[in-house]
Amino acid sequence: MFRSIAILLLTLLLVSCAGKPDFDVRKQIPAVKNLTTILPPDGEAVVIAVYDFIDLTGQKKPGGNYATMSTAVTQGAYQILIKALQDAGDGKWFRVVERASLPSLLQERKLIRSTRQQVDGDKAQSLPPLLFAGAYITGGIVGYDSDVKTGGYGARILGIQAHKQWRQDVVTIILRLVNVQTGEVVISIVVEKTIISGETGGDIFKYFDADTLLLEVEVGVARNEPVTFAVRKAIEKGIVELIKEGDEKGIWKIEKPVIVEESDAEVITEEKVEVVIEQQEPNVEKTYEDYLLEKEKQKEERKKKIQIKLKEIEENTNEENNNGSSDSSSDND
Repeated sequence: MFRSIAILLLTLLLVSCAGKPDFDVRKQIPAVKNLTTILPPDGEAVVIAVYDFIDLTGQKKPGGNYATMSTAVTQGAYQILIKALQDAGDGKWFRVVERASLPSLLQERKLIRSTRQQVDGDKAQSLPPLLFAGAYITGGIVGYDSDVKTGGYGARILGIQAHKQWRQDVVTIILRLVNVQTGEVVISIVVEKTIISGETGGDIFKYFDADTLLLEVEVGVARNEPVTFAVRKAIEKGIVELIKEGDEKGIWKIEKPVIVEESDAEVITEEKVEVVIEQQEPNVEKTYEDYLLEKEKQKEERKKKIQIKLKEIEENTNEENNNGSSDSSSDND
């Protein structure tokens, strides 16, 4: 009995190696990181329209020996494409105008005009004109090839078996950029995305108690990458390639990153880091002899100043005497 339990646990351990899928369909972030991190355009955003982006494969979802009525790929690729255009460059690349529901849009504008005329009469404010696009994107899902590559491996020993199988499908999309003024197809992008499906399982087929007790256990797990997730990744990759090819052909320009050279950086740092350090003279203790010498110098300086003052006084008195004698001689005359 314990042997059978051990065999069962071993089989479950082998099956658990399948692990979890490396994708999460609940995440609503772009599947391709370059879509949001690509540099913005060198100028204003490009006004672009999307008319149709549909499933052109016509394939139905496989159901074993027959095909079901459900389609093999998503029918909402148009909405996925618009979302990818709005996310390009963190929303700085494209301004998407509505064209799929254009009759509804025109009908709503007509209702607004009629309501304003009924309320305001001739003074009714007119609606601004619709935004037109210089180019539009079209295309679709052109291929879905299932079972492009299949494989697997397994082993069996003493009635214990473990196996693993996998399958690879390929979905293909095409994006075309058309110039509205000339009708020329300016850019055409083809993107292929592989879809991986895997299955891991194991089983036990064993007789116990002299071939009277039979134990049979079978477990397994399978994981399939969602086709919608693969289409989304292919569309976002196609938008990135569309932007890069448009930059190469000169249709638009990608903003160049600002690179600061090392020489300029060194000059700037040298100008900013000019520091002047004022050093104080060291304090020197004076001796008594230095004090006496300083006193003698001060006395000599005072004597010199007194002598200069006396000379100035003598010169002034001599000038006054000379002036007085000249005045008396003129009076005598």
